[in-house]
Amino acid sequence: MTQPTSVNMTFDTSLVDLNDNANANVSFSTTESDPSDSGLAKAYAHTMKMPTLQPAPLCEGANQETPKAPKPAGALSLATTSQARMHSLVEHIPTMEAYDQWASIYDSDGNMLQSIDDYEMKKLLPIFISKVLSTTSTDLPRLDVVDLGCGTARNTAKLITYPWPNTHKINIIALDFSANMIDVAANKIDSLPLNPEEYANPFTRLEQCDCFPTVSAPSTSPLPSVPNLEPVNGVLSTLVLEHIPLTDYFSTLACLLLKGGYALITNMHNEMGRNSQAGFINEVGVKVRGKSFAHTLVKTREEARRAGFEILEVRERSVERSDIEKGIVGNRGLKWIGVKQILNSFGPLFDPKPIILCPGCDQAVKISVVNNAAPNDASDKYDDL
Repeated sequence: MTQPTSVNMTFDTSLVDLNDNANANVSFSTTESDPSDSGLAKAYAHTMKMPTLQPAPLCEGANQETPKAPKPAGALSLATTSQARMHSLVEHIPTMEAYDQWASIYDSDGNMLQSIDDYEMKKLLPIFISKVLSTTSTDLPRLDVVDLGCGTARNTAKLITYPWPNTHKINIIALDFSANMIDVAANKIDSLPLNPEEYANPFTRLEQCDCFPTVSAPSTSPLPSVPNLEPVNGVLSTLVLEHIPLTDYFSTLACLLLKGGYALITNMHNEMGRNSQAGFINEVGVKVRGKSFAHTLVKTREEARRAGFEILEVRERSVERSDIEKGIVGNRGLKWIGVKQILNSFGPLFDPKPIILCPGCDQAVKISVVNNAAPNDASDKYDDL
């Protein structure tokens, strides 16, 4: 028996493959949300859009058939040069299209930032959930949590399988803009077993939508256009902020949260964002990227407070040599040792002070966890993650 789930669109969740695989598509960063179209059904047919580029010539030993004649001198070096040029190409496409293409390998391409995020979430998620549970009353033991930019449900699955108290009715709403990411996620969530009977089994709802409507239509409501979506107790949003302007991001976040609600946000640190950004290498060796910002901690804090949030704690995470030795990240992380990767923040156990109203939302909110990054275009000096 599987978890109770309502599917409009779907997201898959697999743990990142930490083994470096020379034959697999690889990524050089990770994040997930941006504005999207809405309304696809669960039985969505994958129509992956790939760049119309000619494949790079294969090197000797990779040919699928035996040459009928010896290769001319220099043939191998020409092929190798051609491949090198192909790998140096970067294609910038709309973020939603990039994630639609990335979806099929997102959970298995050994992305280092996802690995660090997964590791940190083991500590952060229980604290976040404890805080969110504290917002509910014994008279109405219902709790609603949104995974904003859920991607392949990497962290939605963690929410679903968490040992929730069976005294509460738990509702999880997972939102993303990419149809293919949602499609992957639904299959993953459908396969999750029920929690032991001493714990609650959340009801999970997956929706494809424009998560940040004001990015494309500044005069519209910042609340995602999802049927019967009301403000919730908690919002989890991981590796999403990189793709969204700060004002649009926090406007949506504020309108999603109930007064007294909590948010846990993780994002690529601007130290990493100055040198790389979310993307992957496709089947023909081209780096595919959407739009990214390297949001600084200072600017992120300013915008969060302007939107009415109280930032209770900020945590920054660098890659350490011990992360590689313990297998938390693969050898790909060697070049990132000492560079800050992720910004996380959590609030202490006391109540935060009152805050201002959310603009246009007629409600006040507080933030328990905010992870930050900084705005600017990446030079990709480090190539990949």
